[in-house]
Amino acid sequence: MGDVVVLGAVGTIGRAIVRDLVESGVAVIAADLDAAKLDELKDWVGKTIATATVNIKDREQTIELLKQAKVCVNATNYMFNLDVMEAAAAAGVHVLDLGGLFTLTKEQLKYDERMKAANVLSIVGMGSDPGVSNVFSRYGYDVLDVTEEIHIRFGSTSSGVTFPFAIDTIIDEATKNAFAIKDGVCTEIPPLGDEELTQFHEQIGVQTTYSIIHSELATLPLSFPEVKHITYKDSWDPKTIEKINVLDSLGLLNTDPLGTTENAIVPRRQLVALLQKTLREEPTWGVDELMVEVKGVKNGKKASVKLELLSTWQDEWQISATSYATAVPASIVAQMLLKGEISDAGVKPPEQCVDPGKFLEYLKAKNVELYITYSETEKC
Repeated sequence: MGDVVVLGAVGTIGRAIVRDLVESGVAVIAADLDAAKLDELKDWVGKTIATATVNIKDREQTIELLKQAKVCVNATNYMFNLDVMEAAAAAGVHVLDLGGLFTLTKEQLKYDERMKAANVLSIVGMGSDPGVSNVFSRYGYDVLDVTEEIHIRFGSTSSGVTFPFAIDTIIDEATKNAFAIKDGVCTEIPPLGDEELTQFHEQIGVQTTYSIIHSELATLPLSFPEVKHITYKDSWDPKTIEKINVLDSLGLLNTDPLGTTENAIVPRRQLVALLQKTLREEPTWGVDELMVEVKGVKNGKKASVKLELLSTWQDEWQISATSYATAVPASIVAQMLLKGEISDAGVKPPEQCVDPGKFLEYLKAKNVELYITYSETEKC
């Protein structure tokens, strides 16, 4: 038995979630399809952990595994989010994931009544962004009297890393249309569109950011329907954009089957499977920043709340800033669920169920830098 089951435990983010939970004193069951890599994970964590091999598409096997814990952290490919939610409902355990890249997040929200009936909470998108970005948005919203704008930006001085996390997610972000709320209307934006220069913390400086498809735009407009402007933009290494454009031009990102029914292949699936075997994440020593700026009115004056989360390469764990800043929030919220600090049922995004004050206190104890800036500009 354990407190938390981590699915996808040997992945880039999953392994860091396991380690943070274990170092926080949580009993973890690390689960994945790859038994050999689970053994490697044990050595890397350096402490006793339970492991289990599981195929998520085997529903009964997954349910039996989840019954052994109180909370499930789903760190698998977002394509499995609905399968994991169904298993969690059947097992009667709370579950959180790292996001559904907008489209799947919208499908997950439709499971609200099903999860309520099982008296289970499913938190959709609880990594860095989505996740911390949602909680930061709630924090700023609560500070202001009236919220008019929410702007989420991600910047990094790391470079040359083509696929620093889930390959499928990165490809989708670069090739699918993005969304933004402009003047209260959900607007579709071409991939890597709405380019702008963004001023980050002095450790990062000014960077070019682009609109990409992201889960925050699936939930923040529902949570804060009166907010007229909500945007998400991310900085991208030019090398990443170049490589994805080449793959796309060669037809290797095509999702239509090729060949006869019996021998059909899907180019993208073949490509992703190959990249998962050949790519290795290289050490990246730069600084990453997640910045959320919430603008509106406070005490009759124009005001803004800016929250900045900075993370760096974690030398002790030998993992990237992105991996650490994504894994730690998932670990924190899993522990909040265990402690009863989050008590709800249904399907909720972080901004609807995670207390910003408590979350920020836990986050400050991690190996990150957190800056909160409040400013007033002029009377309305």
